[in-house]
Amino acid sequence: MEFDYVIVGGGSAGCALAARLAENREARVCLIEAGGKGRNLFIRMPAGNGLVFGNAKLDWGFESVPQPALNDRKIYFPRGRALGGSSIMNGMIYIRGVPQDYDAWRESGLSGWGFSDLLPYFRRSQGAVDRKGVWHGVDGPVKTEASVNFGELEEAFIEAAVACGHQRLDDFNGLHRAGVGRTDSTVHRGIRQSSAISYLAKRPSNLKILTHRQAVRVILEGGVAKGIETLGKEKIYAREEVILCQGAFGTPQTLMLSGIGPAAHLSQHGINAVVDLPGVGQSLADHVDVSMQYGSDRMDLSLARHQRLDRAAWLMARWLFNGSGPGGGAFFSSVIFHGLNDPVMPEFETFMTPMTVHENMTDGDVEKAPLMQRLGRHLLVRGRQVAKPGVQIDINLERPKSLGTVCLASANPLDHPRIDPRFFSHTDDLNAMVAGVKTMREIMAQPEIAKYVTGEIGAWQRAKTDAQIIEAIRQTAYTGHHPCSSAKMGPDKDPLAVLDSELRVRGVDKLRVCDASAMPSQITGNLNATVIAMAERGADLILGKTPLVPADPRI
Repeated sequence: MEFDYVIVGGGSAGCALAARLAENREARVCLIEAGGKGRNLFIRMPAGNGLVFGNAKLDWGFESVPQPALNDRKIYFPRGRALGGSSIMNGMIYIRGVPQDYDAWRESGLSGWGFSDLLPYFRRSQGAVDRKGVWHGVDGPVKTEASVNFGELEEAFIEAAVACGHQRLDDFNGLHRAGVGRTDSTVHRGIRQSSAISYLAKRPSNLKILTHRQAVRVILEGGVAKGIETLGKEKIYAREEVILCQGAFGTPQTLMLSGIGPAAHLSQHGINAVVDLPGVGQSLADHVDVSMQYGSDRMDLSLARHQRLDRAAWLMARWLFNGSGPGGGAFFSSVIFHGLNDPVMPEFETFMTPMTVHENMTDGDVEKAPLMQRLGRHLLVRGRQVAKPGVQIDINLERPKSLGTVCLASANPLDHPRIDPRFFSHTDDLNAMVAGVKTMREIMAQPEIAKYVTGEIGAWQRAKTDAQIIEAIRQTAYTGHHPCSSAKMGPDKDPLAVLDSELRVRGVDKLRVCDASAMPSQITGNLNATVIAMAERGADLILGKTPLVPADPRI
């Protein structure tokens, strides 16, 4: 088979890129996805996350090497395995980075990647239901709306934060970021807006989608990317370009299996280095997440109440009827961005959830539960334990100094890569997280929220001194589900830059990368909106179109 463009990986970027490239009706575009079509009922249903997370048909189920700073625990890294990629299983939060994140990219030497350059692409991708004005798009394919699961506990949390001096914000994607408020979600009329649902609902005739095909290497001839070889030895050729969109773990693995990466590392696995690119698999960044939990006797206010089989069935029935009810919305509905130094660049993004869960699937045994909960639990719960009434505070460190690696475990493409996020390997990150914990304790002590909880539970119950707080952090930290920068863009002077400013792989012609791995650095916010905006701009770069006119409402 031969096409003009071959896109490998049908995730958040891949689906958007395929749709935009196919708008050129003269181009034949092929999108290759290792998983299925992403039409599972529980993908479409926002509350169905528990039946996607950990499902081997829909989740790659990566895990890290033991983390020394986390008491040698392995960390589970869920990544979507279907059209839509990780947008089939994320928290559906629509938040961009702060403008300064992107301006730093441009100032590093990456022309065209500043905030004013990207805002038009954010707006082109967004179809806001209840937002207008210069910061938002209203006609784009990714529909966004205010999170619907917003109730008494969420409001109490916001009021408690305001009582501590934090500003209440109506829009986290507007002029200000530091503050507390209700989130916007990539949900529309009760349907999760995965990139596949958003961009590929109507598939053009010049777009061929091949599912259940795992790419194992880029076909290279004389330093030129010619196509892709799949696990089944099928070869799919590209007349114009090959674009890798396999994410922060998959993209560096495919590059290295193709002989593009650190020569010494490739040699260890018997792979001949076609291009010695030392930055492939380096600079991995993630938002490390520390989870604080508070008990509560208010089951009536907790999302955990929907876990019982009869209530789960009712939740499901309402959603099937018209997309309404708790089943039709994200569970993360309130968030606070707070900082230690500069309010323009808050260090923390902290989510409040009105139930307690344990997401890291490498920790502990499967918890026994009463029959009614055992049958209904998987609709809501990610992890091995039953959700309980309470309040969970997930503190995400936004711009960590601890950077990790993605390496090959072997030359076998069926073996997952060796992922080492190196959480808290830089002491500044651990010290910052201690300060973040203290800020959240101050908020949770306010009467507005304190009246709903019975106190801290688990590892936090006895964590009083800084040393005890650090130990609780080591016991409860896991991924914030935002890995990036493992095949990053960078200026010529950066020895770890894998890509140039047009997403082209250095040293190889007709090969680009467009996904979270291409991000030059971590951002202050969730990644999905940014990855899609990168794909929107990437499509214009590939097609040679004039970039959208820059815009900056701050000026």
